[in-house]
Formats: sequence, C-alpha cells, structure tokens
Amino acid sequence: MKRALSAVLSLALMGLGGTALAAEDIVNTLHNLSSSAPVTNFYQTTSTASVCVFCHSPHTTTAAPKPLWNRGASAATYTMYNNTVSSTIDMTVEAQPVGVSLACLSCHDGTVAFDVLINGAGSGGFNPAGADQGWAWGVNGDLIANTRVTHLGNDLTGDHPISITYDNVADTAFNAAVAGKVGTLPLYTNRVECGSCHNPHEATNATFLRIANTASALCTTCHIK
Repeated sequence: MKRALSAVLSLALMGLGGTALAAEDIVNTLHNLSSSAPVTNFYQTTSTASVCVFCHSPHTTTAAPKPLWNRGASAATYTMYNNTVSSTIDMTVEAQPVGVSLACLSCHDGTVAFDVLINGAGSGGFNPAGADQGWAWGVNGDLIANTRVTHLGNDLTGDHPISITYDNVADTAFNAAVAGKVGTLPLYTNRVECGSCHNPHEATNATFLRIANTASALCTTCHIK
C-alpha cells in the first residue's frame, strides 16, 4: 500500500512539474537581500528579515508588471537592442521594455534602490508611488554598482534583445513556439523577456538560468545553429 501511494505521489509531482518546483528556492539565492539570508550576499540589508518584500507584496495597487509587484518603477529611457543595432533582427522589438523585463530592470538598471517599495514590511509603509524605506545596507550600498555585470544600465544594446515578439515565420532560423513556450522556455504575450531565460527564484543553475546551458542548450532551444 505504501509503495503504491508513493508511486501515485511521484506521478502527481511529475504532473505538477515537480522537477522545476524543486529548483525554486529564493531563500538560497542571491536575490535574497534580507538579513535572514543563509549566506552573506554582495548586497544585503540588516533592516529586515523578509525575503519576498523586495519584489512582491500580498497587497498592492500597481497593475503592472505583475504578479503583486512591490517595486518603485524606474524612470529611465532605454536604448533597445533592435534592427538598428543588428540588421539580422527580423522580429519586432518594443520601443521600450515591457512586463517582466521592466520588473527586472527596476533593480538591474541601477537607478532604483533595492528598498524603494510600494508596501514596506509590516504595517504603515504603503505608498502607491514607491518610497525609500531607508534601510541600512553594507558597504556595497543599495544600488547595483556599474562595475558589476548585473548592472545593465539603460543602454541595452550590449544585451540579448528583450520585449521582442517571437516569430519563427519572420525568421526561420528559430524553432517554433508551442503553447506559449519554446521548448521549456516561456514567452510573455508571445515576447522574449528577461524571464524567458532567467527564473529569479532558481537556486540550481548559475545566473538564475531556467535550464543549464551545457553545450549551449539554452541558446539552441530557440536558435537553430
């Protein structure tokens, strides 16, 4: 009976994507900026033990980017990687980042402090426009330094195109998307965004990659090379 129950549970987990869920462990990633981080982070505050508050709040008025986004938005204007940069791009690139990519850039463009939040930890810290919590940070401060590779700035021409409509008919050097994904990589309203390659909660693969890039497996999921 126990063996049969174990088999049923295993099949259920497989049906729910158990392997992917097992890699979700935000506490043990570099996105844990809290005082409760088990390993000292390059950026870390001593002011809160809350892990999720830097990105999410259960109550917020901001409509996008979702889900339950808790960050103050960047006011930066971005230079996009598009067909003015590379003549080989045959797909449509948005004029500015949208959706989940805009969410990532609210930290990674280096203009908004990590603790500029719509809803601070605890009660009484709500500000629909986002407010600096004034939390204490280590010597590396509360902005991504422009000396680090994680600082993308507002010139995105040196980075993989984002907010680009995935269209393997316009460019046949790409694999077809099926049900909103290319392989296991998700598209967002049929666009390639930061989250197509990176999962911010991923604790297994380096640089938060959704799949290991062994033998360029991540790249060749989309690109036919």
